[in-house]
Amino acid sequence: MKKYGIILSALLLLLTLASCGSPPALKTDFSALFSVQSGDTDYAGALNKEGDHLTITMKEPYTISGMVFDYTDTGLSIKSEGHSTNADIDYLPDSSVPAALRNALLYLSQASYNGSQNGADSYAVTTPYGEATMTACDGYPTGITEPHSDLHFKFTAPSEAAKE
Repeated sequence: MKKYGIILSALLLLLTLASCGSPPALKTDFSALFSVQSGDTDYAGALNKEGDHLTITMKEPYTISGMVFDYTDTGLSIKSEGHSTNADIDYLPDSSVPAALRNALLYLSQASYNGSQNGADSYAVTTPYGEATMTACDGYPTGITEPHSDLHFKFTAPSEAAKE
């Protein structure tokens, strides 16, 4: 009987240690559909982030549908209806949707894990404007709040959006 107690205790210890693993690695390069509300306007679009390269394609509202903001480490290219221009990144106001999204995601590789709550992992991302809060599920970003503009972006994987 004593043998069974020792074995049971050992199994419980192993199960406890196994459940204390580290969170899944946060994907810093990803594609997603996003939505955000700024004032009374709902914005939506698609993003693709690979390293320092971020492409944001606006889908809503209809007045800016199709505009593409292409950020690289050397600048910004804005495209619309077959026309494009290069611009200084600082030309867009920090509170604009593309600039706020870029500011929130620029330092994603330096995110630190805060814990898990209700099945979502929470991360802190230090930006020049303060600390952004990111949520993720299985390492895939599901949302981020940019501290300067206080915009809360919600992300959906393109494959998940197709299921809806």
